[in-house]
Amino acid sequence: MPSPAVFALALLRLDGVGRVTAHRILEHFGSAETLRETPREQVRLRLRGVPRADETVAKLFGSDLDDALAEAARQSAALEAKRIALLARGDERWPARLDDLPPAQRPAVLWAYGHTDALAPGLALLGRAGLAVPAFEAATDLAKRMADGGLATLMTDGFDLAVQKPAMGARGRIVAVAPCGLARLTPSLRPGATALVNAGGCLVSPWPMGHGPFEHDEREAAFVAAALGAAVVGAGVAPDAPEAIALVWAAEHRPTFALHSGPETIPVREAATIAEALA
Repeated sequence: MPSPAVFALALLRLDGVGRVTAHRILEHFGSAETLRETPREQVRLRLRGVPRADETVAKLFGSDLDDALAEAARQSAALEAKRIALLARGDERWPARLDDLPPAQRPAVLWAYGHTDALAPGLALLGRAGLAVPAFEAATDLAKRMADGGLATLMTDGFDLAVQKPAMGARGRIVAVAPCGLARLTPSLRPGATALVNAGGCLVSPWPMGHGPFEHDEREAAFVAAALGAAVVGAGVAPDAPEAIALVWAAEHRPTFALHSGPETIPVREAATIAEALA
């Protein structure tokens, strides 16, 4: 029986099936076996409102899905040999906090390199390069204070690498969300990625291996990083930054704070105060 991740990846390989439609199929049926044991009319009913639903149902019950499942299984096996796991909802290693995301932002598949048991960090820390010195120092202070519970960040140059180092120095486990497919990490990011995995962390991406990098994906990466944390903090995040949008979403779902500055709806606190509140 195909794993949940293989099934999810196969759905995404079908023409006309995007992330939102894949989520609907996965939520209603869960597996290829359950899908095909369901009468076609019931499947069509569950896909009401989906563009070209009749064509999609035909593909789900035909050779299109069979071929996609076979190719997804081959891809999964090849990635596992490289220590890259494919995770999807229904997999025991799937980070359940991602289910809080709306379907348009929630990955159907997560590509994970490293230690998947680190995928439940206590804090997501979001920021950008170019922070004022006081905000940067507060962020690194908070990273050290919260290291024991694990830390989620983005995997970018500047701010993220800078806060990962003190957290790892305090024996914290890092989950870093790549802004592209894992095979597309820039050379400057690869040493940091290797270091965090060697320290017990995990590098993840919501995109296929060869995807990007594209500037328009920064927002989704910020949402994934925010969703992974039990709490979320933004460090000097500008109101129009992708991280600010993720902070506003996070404030509706988990404890969320800002260091020094942030969206006006997010409470601003000092590092020590945040650490005490989350202890």
